Amino acid sequence: MAQRSKDALASHVQLERENLNSSAKLPFRQLLSEERIKGALERAGVKFRKRMFDPLTTLYAFLSQAVASKGSSCEDAVSRVLAERVANNESSCSPDTSSYCKARGRLPEQVIANLARETGQELEHGACDEWLWKGRHVKLVDGSTAEMTDTPENQAEYPQSRTQKAGLGFPMMRIVLLFSLAVGTVLECAIAPCRGKKTGEQTLFRQIWSALEPGDIVLGDRLYDAYRDIAQLRARGVDTVFGMNQSRVADFRLGRKLGSNDHVVAWKRPKYDSTRFASRAEWESLPAEMDMREIKKIVRRKGCRTRTVIVVTTLLDGDVYPGEEVTDLFAQRWNCELDLRSLKQVLGMHRLRCQSPEMVRKELWVYLLAYNLIRVRMAQAAATHGPAPRDLSFTAAKTHIHNFEIHMNTASKSTCNRLEEELLKAIAFSRVEKRPGRKEPRAVKKRQQKYTYLTKPRHQARQGLAA
Repeated sequence: MAQRSKDALASHVQLERENLNSSAKLPFRQLLSEERIKGALERAGVKFRKRMFDPLTTLYAFLSQAVASKGSSCEDAVSRVLAERVANNESSCSPDTSSYCKARGRLPEQVIANLARETGQELEHGACDEWLWKGRHVKLVDGSTAEMTDTPENQAEYPQSRTQKAGLGFPMMRIVLLFSLAVGTVLECAIAPCRGKKTGEQTLFRQIWSALEPGDIVLGDRLYDAYRDIAQLRARGVDTVFGMNQSRVADFRLGRKLGSNDHVVAWKRPKYDSTRFASRAEWESLPAEMDMREIKKIVRRKGCRTRTVIVVTTLLDGDVYPGEEVTDLFAQRWNCELDLRSLKQVLGMHRLRCQSPEMVRKELWVYLLAYNLIRVRMAQAAATHGPAPRDLSFTAAKTHIHNFEIHMNTASKSTCNRLEEELLKAIAFSRVEKRPGRKEPRAVKKRQQKYTYLTKPRHQARQGLAA
């Protein structure tokens, strides 16, 4: 089974090479086929006429902004389109950005979101068996935030923190993401403001359950340890491995012992709370009690404080799922933090630059799509050269793709094939070093800028400057 999956990925690599030879050369055009984009547009009921910035060119240019450099401008994207058209002996376009910005506004948000989901989920489904955990798909969940440009429209939909003064803060968006542990792609995303009812991580987590399938395992921190969610996910055939919520008390003298600091106990349904359940009927639909497994691990590391970690899980069979292996799986939850770092720091998604809420959401989905396409390249390199995708460096993969793309634009067919092979080899070579117990001060030697912070809105500060 694993070999068939690996062969399928290898054939996918060959297919991408063939697409590369006949495609135009904006970044990711060879990974995201025109047929797939047209299919997404048709499903969304979008009709368009041929123009300089049609939906396909607009999406490719939008993607190029996400990978070119942090804070790449619309002028930068239009310049790449202009250079491509001239290189292909086509009529040039104006360097003015107005047509491109209007085209981005016409591009439906749902189309970009669906393409990001499809790319991530297809790669997850095609993962080799040796990349899975005991033959099962594990999906990581975590939440984060993103800043955006301070405009009245953004502030109205995604208000800034109450601790910030008016005119000095930035609108904030909360996101909850579902990642694949095997290949690292984003499978689903829920978006909400950081303030208001039903905007918490648990609420957003429930909105992305459509990406979970029977037989999956969800891996998350202790925030997601909620009786209702665990019971409802179990009813869907989805197992969970979460950190234990700090409000619970684990007594390992009770229950059915599976080993040292490892037992199965019965959890009681919490009392009805009208603020936490949509209706009493929803509360009554939950089981009165359910068996849960609790595993405690004491982490001792030289030079560090001794830590006690308690994991709660629905994986009740101690023979199939030994306690040590379950706690080791829980330790891999940290990959979610690394994936968020790749999105926010390497790609620059920590600050979204668009001026309106609708465009901000499009920009977010473009970043997720670009991230997934880089993960596709990493999976291709892993399938071709041996290491697991999680052993490869995302930052190095992005750098290699960006640098090789320049030469693929003008290379001949035979040279393109060689460039493709060398690209995958370079990505596979850039592996992440194992540095257990590494400690670094959370400080920098030199700041990039030494400007003082604004203490009043900019228009007021400007009036106080000397003429």
